[in-house]
Amino acid sequence: MPAQARDGAAPAATLAAAGLGVRRQGRWLLDGVDLTLAAGEVLVLLGANGAGKSTLLKCLAGEMTPEQGQVLLNGRALGRWRPADAARRRAVLPQASPLSFPFTALEVVLMGRIPHGGLQGSAGTADLGIAAAALAATEVAHLAERRYTTLSGGERQRVHLARVLAQLWEPLPGREPQWLLLDEPTASLDLAHQHGVLALARRWAADPSARRGVLVVLHDLNLAAQYAERIAVLKEGRLLISGTPAAVLTPGLIEAAFGLAVSVLPHPELDCPLIVPRVRRGGGLAASERPATGLLR
Repeated sequence: MPAQARDGAAPAATLAAAGLGVRRQGRWLLDGVDLTLAAGEVLVLLGANGAGKSTLLKCLAGEMTPEQGQVLLNGRALGRWRPADAARRRAVLPQASPLSFPFTALEVVLMGRIPHGGLQGSAGTADLGIAAAALAATEVAHLAERRYTTLSGGERQRVHLARVLAQLWEPLPGREPQWLLLDEPTASLDLAHQHGVLALARRWAADPSARRGVLVVLHDLNLAAQYAERIAVLKEGRLLISGTPAAVLTPGLIEAAFGLAVSVLPHPELDCPLIVPRVRRGGGLAASERPATGLLR
């Protein structure tokens, strides 16, 4: 049966951070963060280096326990889920996935089937079919029999993306929501594959046969503008704002979050903002000289 909300106020069809606080060496990496991911949306998390993006994702993934607040997965506190049950409901692509054993790309993707009983001996026909479909979705089907250690950085990233897709490939009974968490999935990719991966994230969230939400950590504001339904911005461990790309990606907000002066223009081809850094005479970027406080007024 679908999980019912019983450990907090978050509805069952969400993945929610409720008042999260994470403190390390006397510094708050997250400070009172409330953020909810809904099924059917792509939510992009933005912020400068050290803003708390990866820390928040690790808390949502269960890899880090907050000192304050809690994470609610489909309405139930994350710590109350059995690991295998949680793994069938959310999958995580970290910034780096070190792997030094000479597995084939197909074998790496099949690891995503472990929460479903896969790789208990030889893989079954269904698991092999799902792994092959996931490799095709990330455009690395031609690498299925290649040794993972011989692949380029971008190829490895897409193989691991296929692995986490395989983990959530099948809808849950009752179409209980599932969550895909991607930490900088475009970092090792060329331009075409950056757009391909984020377009895949949009299709994954919009698939009517399942109920899935996708959280993506990005640094590229224009990619966020083009592919996010909603953007959340962190600064120094606190949530500055959450809203549509048009509402969030304003010159004042970007200056407050990143210390960089920009122009925000209508995109010439798409219905989204286009962010252009302002360049000083002589080629330097125009950084804000105003204090960050007050820029959101």
